[in-house]
Amino acid sequence: MFGVESQLHILLLAVVAILAVLNPFGNLPQFISMTEGLSALVRKKLFRNILYTSFVIVIVFLFLGPFIMTYLFRVSINDLRIAGGLLLILVSVKKLLLPAATKDFSHYQGLSEEELLSRSLVPMAFPMLVGPGTLSTVVVIAEENGLYITSGAVCVAFVFMLILFHFAATIEKVLGKLVLHVFSRIALVFIMAMGVKLIITGVKAIFSLNP
Repeated sequence: MFGVESQLHILLLAVVAILAVLNPFGNLPQFISMTEGLSALVRKKLFRNILYTSFVIVIVFLFLGPFIMTYLFRVSINDLRIAGGLLLILVSVKKLLLPAATKDFSHYQGLSEEELLSRSLVPMAFPMLVGPGTLSTVVVIAEENGLYITSGAVCVAFVFMLILFHFAATIEKVLGKLVLHVFSRIALVFIMAMGVKLIITGVKAIFSLNP
């Protein structure tokens, strides 16, 4: 019984970590702005396509990333920890301390449904929702906890986001953009902490391997 509880605890921590780097509460207001004026049905279809595409990117990299990292680039997991940690810290600091420029999403207005679906997957799926920090974090989690736990965590995280994005308009009305903005900033603090932890773990492992 203890083993099951332990596995569930590890799974929960992995889900929280993946959601933190995906930062759905930070991306949701931007996605809503980019799709302003669309009907609810078209917006939901667009959000589903974004999530499906992002999910495929993460799963493919989860299984192929270690092979590419080890055999093509000769990069160890500790190197990836340090690089991924630095990336998470830099992205978090930039978003927390530097004022965000007002983005113009007017070029998305007036597009047909097919054009919007084809043009918005990049950058909405990649790199806005799934970026290099997310991919490196997923590979590190897989190395530490195994593919089964990580695959399950990715599925749970994306199911949560599917529900969240399905009710995007309602959530924005109930919570408001300010509350979503606050949630986004809180998530960035956790992302920065994850980056620090990855760097410390990677450095300790390298020094222990090379006394």
